[in-house]
Amino acid sequence: MLRLNHKLVGGFMTGTNQIYARQRFYTNPRSNSVHDHHTRKEKKTDPNLGVRLDKILKENLNTSTQSFVISLKEWHDKNGFLTAGQLSSFEKVESRHSPGEKEKLKRWTEEYNANHCEDAKLLARYYLNAGYWTVMATHIINDEEYIPPRHKYMKMSTNKYAQNVMSNARDLPKFVKGSMVQLRSTFGRDSIYGTHREFANRLCFVISTRADTLSAVKGGKGYTILPMGHSSPISVEERHLMKPNKKGASC
Repeated sequence: MLRLNHKLVGGFMTGTNQIYARQRFYTNPRSNSVHDHHTRKEKKTDPNLGVRLDKILKENLNTSTQSFVISLKEWHDKNGFLTAGQLSSFEKVESRHSPGEKEKLKRWTEEYNANHCEDAKLLARYYLNAGYWTVMATHIINDEEYIPPRHKYMKMSTNKYAQNVMSNARDLPKFVKGSMVQLRSTFGRDSIYGTHREFANRLCFVISTRADTLSAVKGGKGYTILPMGHSSPISVEERHLMKPNKKGASC
């Protein structure tokens, strides 16, 4: 049983012992040794740990994982042990390179390249614009050899927003290149198109559909159109367009 070690002077704890009390130093009555309440990190030693670290460093690691394992190796070489937390993190890396996990990764790589690669690039452009999944999206766009972890890709691609984005991209455009369309009367009321409020009900020509303008809302397919009486094209989503009617204005 531990008891608080302090002295009382005139019924009050002395200044130094007040500090000790606040830091929660305890005396074990059996050993008379003083222990800090905040114990040191537990050391994990293994005579084969250095070999295990070297073995993992020979695997095809990505840059961040390789740097992490190198830092563990340097720590182990210097101190002869890893902390419990370090060892736990290393074992997670190690488990991903077991024969069974390598086979799973091989199958996922084949599946990703055959069935998901183009969708991943599509979603990566959307997420970079939306500000989500930005790290993985950046890797997908910039590194042709990057294979996202399966569980992360599934989270990124199967949510309702991702499904809407892919639906918008795959659906055939309602308005073809060169056709005349009309911007809806509500166009320009939101913050995105607020600067183009004067184009509400304006007749326009479709210049092209845009694969890089993607939205998770229904009717989010992107278009580049040229409003009549205007010298520069603008980008809009399909939900803001309609077939011309008698309210359509040329300028």
